[in-house]
Amino acid sequence: MDKLLQDFIESIAKQNQLLERLAALGQEKQELIIAGKVRELDSLIQKEGITVSNLDKMEGARFKLQEHLAIQLGFKAEEFSAKKLLAWVREGCPELYPALEEVINQLDYCLIRLKAINSHNNELIEQSLVFIGEIQSLFNGDVAGIYSDKGQQSDEFESRPRLNLLDKKI
Repeated sequence: MDKLLQDFIESIAKQNQLLERLAALGQEKQELIIAGKVRELDSLIQKEGITVSNLDKMEGARFKLQEHLAIQLGFKAEEFSAKKLLAWVREGCPELYPALEEVINQLDYCLIRLKAINSHNNELIEQSLVFIGEIQSLFNGDVAGIYSDKGQQSDEFESRPRLNLLDKKI
């Protein structure tokens, strides 16, 4: 049982490292979004994808260990929580309790941090899209929509006013 618990602790510690890497990439992404560096952002997103793929593999391994722990301790895997595991380890393997508590608390922190970073990045992207839409409106005029009120495709492109920069002297 001690070996299984140690493997579980190591698995969560590795996940924490990957989550910390994702958080760092997320913060880099914020800077690139703000600076409008699209090519660098694309490259960063590829790195992020690799890290997410690795995290997915680690999560699968951790889940299998958690299932084995649940079976060993007489719990149903879907009902086995960190709280239950901590309570059991405090009594059954007290020497492993501090390490398990630390990695679980770190996991919780990493997930909350990553969620906040991702939420902020989504807000930045949304603001960028709104700004782009406003700029397009200035050049192309406001567009009511692609379809008419009767659900038929509208040909507003030809009738809407557009700013033609080639005809204007600035």
